[in-house]
Amino acid sequence: MTKTKSFLPLAVLLVVFAGCGGSSGPDAPTGLTVTDTSPITLIWNSVAGATSYDVYRGTVSGGLSTKTRVATNVTATTYTDTSALVGTTYYYQITAEDSDGVSDGSNEVNATAQSQDGTTNPFVLIGSKSGSVIILSWSNVSGAVSYNVYRDTISAFITHKTKIASGITTNTYTDASVTTGNTYYYQVTAANASSVETVGTDEVSVPF
Repeated sequence: MTKTKSFLPLAVLLVVFAGCGGSSGPDAPTGLTVTDTSPITLIWNSVAGATSYDVYRGTVSGGLSTKTRVATNVTATTYTDTSALVGTTYYYQITAEDSDGVSDGSNEVNATAQSQDGTTNPFVLIGSKSGSVIILSWSNVSGAVSYNVYRDTISAFITHKTKIASGITTNTYTDASVTTGNTYYYQVTAANASSVETVGTDEVSVPF
């Protein structure tokens, strides 16, 4: 009588072996916390085996897909966001990285950037209708060499507005491309000598 060999043990071994592989990358960072808002400073718990961390930032709450990576290869468990515009609320997450890959995102935290003296926003924008135009004026920002104007027809974060003027060297702007019946929402940013926008006004609305 011919004996039939069983391949079940091999199949079982293959299934067990396939199930032994863990997810790529280290564990997700935990304990992400905001410790300061002038400028925004983040801390989080160290992840075992992680060699570096990436910082993600957005202007709406959501997962990593709603955010932009603003820092990579951070080796400490703290990060100071020096590019945050004063008066703007940001949402943050952290990922950890090792030789196997990148982790999932950490818990999300949010913070509103404040000026160095702790006030929310000393950069003031005023807008008003004047005949067939809207006139904007704003306070001076120390160290600024130019200003940029952003506009939308709905209230929105500055990242969702359209830049309608840039490189302005005065503290006023006249918007002549307006239509009766609309309400316009404006923000202005100040830029330094490297054309980096360092601070932004709060949003102002002007019915036309």
